[in-house]
Amino acid sequence: MPVFLVQRVSKLQEAALLSFSAGIMLAAAIFALLLPSLDAGQALFGGRVGAAALSGLGLALGMGLMLAVDRFTPHEHAVLPPAAQGHAAAHTDPAVQGAKLMVLAILIHNVPEGLAVGAAYAGVGNAGATQAGASVALAIGLQNMPEGLIVAMALRTLGRSAAQAWGVAALTGLAEPLGAILGLWLLGSVPVFYPLGLALAAGAMLFVVSHEIIPETHRNGFETMATATLLAGFVFMLLLDAALN
Repeated sequence: MPVFLVQRVSKLQEAALLSFSAGIMLAAAIFALLLPSLDAGQALFGGRVGAAALSGLGLALGMGLMLAVDRFTPHEHAVLPPAAQGHAAAHTDPAVQGAKLMVLAILIHNVPEGLAVGAAYAGVGNAGATQAGASVALAIGLQNMPEGLIVAMALRTLGRSAAQAWGVAALTGLAEPLGAILGLWLLGSVPVFYPLGLALAAGAMLFVVSHEIIPETHRNGFETMATATLLAGFVFMLLLDAALN
């Protein structure tokens, strides 16, 4: 709702919000996805080496999935350089095009975030699955707040009304329930898919943090502040995860 009260977020505020959300996602990927993946794999195989190998495979698959998505969609921090605009620059405002690209990127990247929620809940009946699902859902929800605000602010600076900006930002979040349903459907039936899917979701989230959010927060000379707020977000999610468990 802040989009109805403010029209602009500074680059410093944007970097702080994004890096805090990166810390939340990083903690959720480790404590709510990767560690439960190792536990579930160990219960399945009866050994730590097999569990670690399965989780490692899931991490690689998650990052590979995001690399494939990244190849066909723009980065969240993408801007159109003059050379890339080419002839279309005469017909399209680069600021408008950049905002459209950002909305598209966030929309598509929300799918694996939803998959992470579905993967965490897919093991309901296994020890800790409900808490893991709640932790991941909370982490994703908190991470989406600054992301949605940034989308809305970008549209506001282009002259869109507060209601229009809020509506578009809300629509980008609709990809996540679809991803969650997909995760539940794919991972809830075959036992080996559960630890594999948890690690896959963790790999996807780690990719987004490393490949998308951190480069964005380090673009304008705010590296120290971004690192500090990432750590703050990590500790915040760690405390929330401990409280939920």
